[in-house]
Amino acid sequence: MAAGLGVIEQRRAIPLSGKRKPTTKKEYWSFIFFNMYSTANRELRRFPWLTRPALGGAVQNIRQMLLFDAHPSGFMPFANSSQPVNTVLLDINGILAVAGLVLMFIIGPYADYGNWRPWILITTVTIAWAICFGMLAIKNTNQWQVANVLWAIGSLTGSVVGIFYQATYPGLARDLPKVIQSEEDVLNGLKTPEEHDKLDSMERAQVFNYASIFSSVAGLAMYGAAYGLARALQGDGSEAANLRAYHWLIIFYTPLSMIFALPYLCFMQWRPGSAVPAGITMWTSGPRQVVYAAKSILQLKQTLLYLVAYIFLWEAIGAFIGVYAILLLENVHYSPAQSTAFTLVGDVAGGLGTVAIQLLHKKYGFKIKWIMFFGSMTSNFPNLWGAIGTFTNKIGFHHSWEFWFFQVWNMVTACASTYNVTMISEVVPASKLFMFYSLFKTVVGGTGFSGPFIVAAIIKQSHGNSNTAFWFLFAIGSISTVIIFFVDTDKAKIDCAKWAEREAEERYTEEQRVENKLNVEVDEDRHVA
Repeated sequence: MAAGLGVIEQRRAIPLSGKRKPTTKKEYWSFIFFNMYSTANRELRRFPWLTRPALGGAVQNIRQMLLFDAHPSGFMPFANSSQPVNTVLLDINGILAVAGLVLMFIIGPYADYGNWRPWILITTVTIAWAICFGMLAIKNTNQWQVANVLWAIGSLTGSVVGIFYQATYPGLARDLPKVIQSEEDVLNGLKTPEEHDKLDSMERAQVFNYASIFSSVAGLAMYGAAYGLARALQGDGSEAANLRAYHWLIIFYTPLSMIFALPYLCFMQWRPGSAVPAGITMWTSGPRQVVYAAKSILQLKQTLLYLVAYIFLWEAIGAFIGVYAILLLENVHYSPAQSTAFTLVGDVAGGLGTVAIQLLHKKYGFKIKWIMFFGSMTSNFPNLWGAIGTFTNKIGFHHSWEFWFFQVWNMVTACASTYNVTMISEVVPASKLFMFYSLFKTVVGGTGFSGPFIVAAIIKQSHGNSNTAFWFLFAIGSISTVIIFFVDTDKAKIDCAKWAEREAEERYTEEQRVENKLNVEVDEDRHVA
């Protein structure tokens, strides 16, 4: 079986819960503009190093500022002992990672069945907006615990938004009329499976690249305005002045995020997921899917290989972001204006990098795997830079210019933040996108499991020297790069198709499989140019 045929077969093998729906222009472009929700809702992002739908920006800065102000000694009671505030922040990141995985493995497997999953996106986006407006009630240092709780809830819901938004796009791209027509041409012998595989990969990469590019363009305008607003409001740099400035940034960003998100919530089609196997209720379908996947996961060796690489890479990047964000905020003394300026530079650099890699991808037709391989190397370089700072003060995030440099460095790491999303859809079964994206992306949304805990322990043992932690992060980032080199995406697509065929035979009746042949056919009047 060719990789192109594998792409088609895994989409058609599992019975659907309804008719396949071609992507409309309104749905396509509103999906792309929805990504500006993350840009405008910067207060719902932990840090702008990569595209991350977890809390950060204004909400994160308020929470961290109040936490430090409430514990001027730099130590606070946590887990029955007095610990450095920096390590507590990282420990909380790790705890949220575990909570996020549990949450997503409750929701994710269910989302692959039926057509109810848009409610997940609608609900979590609404909660995220409520958290932003709720943060406006935080007025002084004594409310640091409330700020911490709001941030934690928003971080989890923000992660769900990001995961389910990203898990939606492979289906949206594969339901484009041109891709549907390409499938039919392959099945009718009018084009080769290899040609279809190339089109399929390009369209999946392109839609998410467009989302990232437009997001960066919007960021240029929004962060420029926000920088001027923050400069005008931060005053003498006191806690009260900074808090007032952050409140106004929330007031500025949140309505914009609503403007960008609402069109997609209106135009998105409620696409059919997998049909529930005969004899199984919807309420038990999620756990049963997890059990079935666990029993047969060894049939997806390339998926497992990339999962290991992905965990190591995002442990390295995620924990790096946590340390980098702490060092940056300390370096700028929690200045809203400077924090916004760094965000602006990072997003513009990321946008330019995404444009460049998109053009190179279209011109030379690089495989998704090799773009991701390059991104893993460039994303790991900052860890090496920080590690060298253990022995010298000349480099290693000891000076302001280094933070500016690595915001610009986002230009060459941008392909990791965009193509990692496409790479997942290269190696996981098309009928199980939400379950597998829940697994893969929870690692990103929560910055991994062990990374924050290990980094916190290393910093603690080195008496607060954050640079020592970068050695560990550089090591696991390097392991990830080596593993990605050995991932075979063509074999992954074939394995996923065979896995879907086996599941269809083992879990679905003949009647359901026959009915599915009608569901995957698309009426001519539904095709949209």
